[in-house]
Amino acid sequence: MAYKGEATIRKRILGGRLRRIREERNISIEDVAAQLGVGHSTVRRQESGHTAVSVADAGAYCRIYQVTDERLHDELLDMAKHSRGTARGWWAPFGSKIGPTARDVADAEDLATEIRTFQPLVIPGLLQTRDYTAAILKVAGSVYEEEDYPFEEFLAFRERRKALLNAPKAPRLWVIFGEAAVLTPVGGAQVMRDQIQHLLNLGERRNINLQMLPFAAGEHVGLTGAFVLMSFADNSAPALTYFESTNAFNDDPEDVKLNAERFDQLRLQCQPAAETRGYLLNVLSNC
Repeated sequence: MAYKGEATIRKRILGGRLRRIREERNISIEDVAAQLGVGHSTVRRQESGHTAVSVADAGAYCRIYQVTDERLHDELLDMAKHSRGTARGWWAPFGSKIGPTARDVADAEDLATEIRTFQPLVIPGLLQTRDYTAAILKVAGSVYEEEDYPFEEFLAFRERRKALLNAPKAPRLWVIFGEAAVLTPVGGAQVMRDQIQHLLNLGERRNINLQMLPFAAGEHVGLTGAFVLMSFADNSAPALTYFESTNAFNDDPEDVKLNAERFDQLRLQCQPAAETRGYLLNVLSNC
């Protein structure tokens, strides 16, 4: 299912976790609905993420499912608090200038345990230096009137998203970028030198794998454009595909599986991580 919507990500992840707990305890939706005093459809809609779960509802689910793990109990209540908007995400200070889909992307990144991204033309956002991001945003904003394009807010938002890489529970990150992303001079020579050095530094982290798709690979299944796959802990919620070109998510299992296969095919056409590093070092020495 493709969708755009406010708080969608957290609602879907919370609903998926509640469904998984219910199934593990072999409790029917009918039994849960009866104990909650609601209709079957309410439970189904909450499990699918179409209806928000209140903090009180989350507490009731925990009682019905006999959730004795204090950490899990607190996590479920905290997710309910955030998914209903009774607590605002870190992006709240940016206000309405940052659209709902951008907020959903940030939420999904924060909650994901694995992110796989393919970006053929530019360095993927989470791996960009501040100056590289600024150069990209300036070009993107050149078609707007200055008062209609909040450059500083966009830049600050993008920078805050990158904090994810230094979080205690940073996700596993598997990145494929096209050779064009390395050879296209963005922001000038010094900006590119700093960007390539930044990639080399990030590539040394155990949770980050970088691979380059060379021009010599020829035609490939990524010619339709960039996409991002996000997976969550213990399959507690459906994996997602995010498409930059349409600014939308898709969590249909068959579609996500298809895009995961596309990513794997691209990976096989890429230079291995060690060769990618060698290529970047060579480009850096010639900048």
